[in-house]
Amino acid sequence: MDKRKFYVSVESQEISELMAGNNNQFIIYGGPEDIIYLREIFDELQDAEFSTFWRAHIPFKEYHHDEDNDSYDESLLRAYKIIHELGDETTRKHIEQMPFFEQLKNLPE
Repeated sequence: MDKRKFYVSVESQEISELMAGNNNQFIIYGGPEDIIYLREIFDELQDAEFSTFWRAHIPFKEYHHDEDNDSYDESLLRAYKIIHELGDETTRKHIEQMPFFEQLKNLPE
């Protein structure tokens, strides 16, 4: 299976074969299944982000007791894990320097 080069921005949840604007936060190499999987994770992240927006309007619910925030955090970690696995050397080194990198190793496949 041929792996193609993609530019990824976690912030904008963009995956593109063309470098444009600020979409080159990370460079990954993947096949169609890899990119579909990452897109699904980004979609989950967007759904969780929307849920946390509504939860933020409930002042008595604490962050650390909120399943919507847990879902957002888990989706974000899963995104970084797959980006690390598919990333070029620079991408992998960058993610390995992030404070949550050890948590990525413990995520289920």
